[in-house]
Amino acid sequence: MEEKGSDDEDKYADEASMPGTNFDSKQRITVRNLRIREDTAKYLRNLNPNSAYYDPKTRSMRENPYEGTGKAISEGDFVGDNFVRHSGDTSAMAKTQLFAWDAEERGVDVHLQADPTRLEMLQKSYNVRKEDYKSDQQGSILEKYGGVEHLDAPPKELLLAQTEDYVEYSRQGTIIKGHVKAKTKSKYVEDNYINNHTSVWGSYWKAGEWGYACCHSTIKQSYCTGVTGKSLDAPTPPIEAPPSGTKLEKLQEKHSAWTKALGIETGEAPQENGDSPEEGSSSEDEPKSLLQ
Repeated sequence: MEEKGSDDEDKYADEASMPGTNFDSKQRITVRNLRIREDTAKYLRNLNPNSAYYDPKTRSMRENPYEGTGKAISEGDFVGDNFVRHSGDTSAMAKTQLFAWDAEERGVDVHLQADPTRLEMLQKSYNVRKEDYKSDQQGSILEKYGGVEHLDAPPKELLLAQTEDYVEYSRQGTIIKGHVKAKTKSKYVEDNYINNHTSVWGSYWKAGEWGYACCHSTIKQSYCTGVTGKSLDAPTPPIEAPPSGTKLEKLQEKHSAWTKALGIETGEAPQENGDSPEEGSSSEDEPKSLLQ
């Protein structure tokens, strides 16, 4: 009898399947985590030893093997086994199960598999009441203490000064892939023009003084004069001296000055009609030159 009982135990042990697997003891074939041979193996998707860890025993790769390579999640056909756990209705199912456990601790007899419809209706009513309670509580606090203006939070870029958006640039600085980063705004008032100005104070610099670029005024909080102020600030052109006489006139003036200094009298100028002087005139009447 003892030998027969031991044989039965061995028989039952052979027919029993391993935990978490569908093992056929007659065919000796494990059908868990089988893949089509044409598909790429998980451990061959990224040969970097620092990439996602591959567990050979369970044939699982929980993390994304393409993480850090610049490849988007939508471009790859496999992004890790954990992606399935956080996609679809998996997260909603997990939240429903947690709600069922919390309700059971508080005395409500409800079960996810036994009565899923009743559990879903109970969860929806609980969420509605919770949101109404939060809104009423927030309204009463604001009504009592005030501070509605502080609820408008600044953008996320200002709070954290960083984002998780992937942007790829070229060598010239242009964006190849990704969105253009939004310009960070200052907490101070910007582009606030006063007194009809079209530029801010400090946009103009001249001779060690700041001013407005729209009118070149160096007086702060002055009224803008526009183009008129620019024309007044423009440098005046230098006054040019009147043109002097010709070279011949200068020589004639210098000749007359020398003749007056030496006491030499000049005769009349020759006639314009080209008439020659009288034949009987002597050479003594002719004016003497400075060279004589």
